[in-house]
Amino acid sequence: MHLEVDYMSMHGVVEGAADYSDLMLEAAKAKRKVCEAQKHLADCILEHQTTLLNLWRQRAEAAKSRLLTADLNVGCMHMECKKDGIAAFTHSEFMAAKTRGSTI
Repeated sequence: MHLEVDYMSMHGVVEGAADYSDLMLEAAKAKRKVCEAQKHLADCILEHQTTLLNLWRQRAEAAKSRLLTADLNVGCMHMECKKDGIAAFTHSEFMAAKTRGSTI
């Protein structure tokens, strides 16, 4: 009878250890799923940030193009003003000389 009690208590310990190890295995599996989900989330965030980066690069390129166009327009206007200024000056000199009766 003593042997039976010892065997039962020993069997209970073994069974308890098996239950404990099963629970630990389940906990490890659950932790792995959490890690997989965290990795997936990190990958999604990275993809989102990369997409935003590409969007901002396109916007920067568009702004650069608009700036180049504005610079060209400023240059053209500068040349027109310079040309008109010379033409206006030449025209006014010509008119003044003509009214005085002399030629340039």
